[in-house]
Amino acid sequence: MERLKIFARAVALLGLLVWCVSFSWAGQGQGQKPPTKTPPAKPAVSHERDPFAPLIQTGETGGRLNLPPGIAGLQVSTLQLEGMVKTPEGMVAVVSNPQDRVYFLHDGDHLYDGVVEKIGLDDIVFRQESKDAFGRTVEREVSKRLYPIAGDEQ
Repeated sequence: MERLKIFARAVALLGLLVWCVSFSWAGQGQGQKPPTKTPPAKPAVSHERDPFAPLIQTGETGGRLNLPPGIAGLQVSTLQLEGMVKTPEGMVAVVSNPQDRVYFLHDGDHLYDGVVEKIGLDDIVFRQESKDAFGRTVEREVSKRLYPIAGDEQ
């Protein structure tokens, strides 16, 4: 029992000593600013993207594109073929947009997302350029008929 009392006093004395030393170290640093740790600089990584951002971008203005006026602002997917005209210079396609404005297209005319490839007697062929979900340019051939056959897309 005597040894236990001596051991308890030694532990108490050791605790008091540790407290005094830590207090004196804290007192020496008064008036000095503690050193601030600067976080290590992260290397700039340009290939990171927001994992919650949609893969398919619909434009900067919430799905509405700021299209140029005239033929340059026509989109292949929204055109409606209204008629064909044969002229001495070649075929001319009469198309309308969703706002019911009428345009005359010739071979080689550049649209917003494509080019007029060929105008036939009852159809028009476009080369449509678009971007896939990963930003790669994809070209496809789109044909619109004057008198669509059942099952054809217009």
